[in-house]
Amino acid sequence: MRRNNLMLWTALPAAVLLVACQQMPGSSAAATTSGTAYRVESGQSEVRFVTTKSGVPGAGGVTESNRFTRFAGNINPGGRITLDIDLTSVSTGIEIRDERVRTMLFNVKAIPQASFSAQLDPTLMSSLPAGTARDLDLQGSLTLANQTRPVLAQLRWTRQSDGSIQAWTRAPIVVDAAQYGLKPGVEALREIVGLSFLSTSAPVSLALVLRPER
Repeated sequence: MRRNNLMLWTALPAAVLLVACQQMPGSSAAATTSGTAYRVESGQSEVRFVTTKSGVPGAGGVTESNRFTRFAGNINPGGRITLDIDLTSVSTGIEIRDERVRTMLFNVKAIPQASFSAQLDPTLMSSLPAGTARDLDLQGSLTLANQTRPVLAQLRWTRQSDGSIQAWTRAPIVVDAAQYGLKPGVEALREIVGLSFLSTSAPVSLALVLRPER
């Protein structure tokens, strides 16, 4: 079986992750600043993750960029953030690898989504003037494979003149499959292609556009 058919381990995201974090709005979600709800424009936003593999012992690893294409959530006027990521929407660029991720790693028939939640201070972003940026280190929680773990996101926000907000990760959010009980799935993916190494952790990067709810 060709090595490039191997399913690389994916971490969420979250968006995966951004919306899951304590002080930030997430993807397809709504963020509240001073009681104003925002929703993320999924068509203009991205949740990406990087995977690493090695086919030959002692050789350098190969990294690849992947993504989730469907995510939805909201941040209500009280600052409560929720985000659901459709695990069936994983996209690695190779169809058979996508299918292996869904079935061998995520088991999407039993658990088709990952969820993030957090509480945002509704006044946190209200003082951010248009054209300026603010850095935030946010603590939230990620639920994946029925396991919930804390997640830290280092984010940067900027407000546009039209009232929308752009948010992106200043540094990748590293999610470890082993912490969510998914290590056996990673090992199964490694074995099916005969790799010497397949990382259990994946850095997740977010780039989100959030617009006020009307």
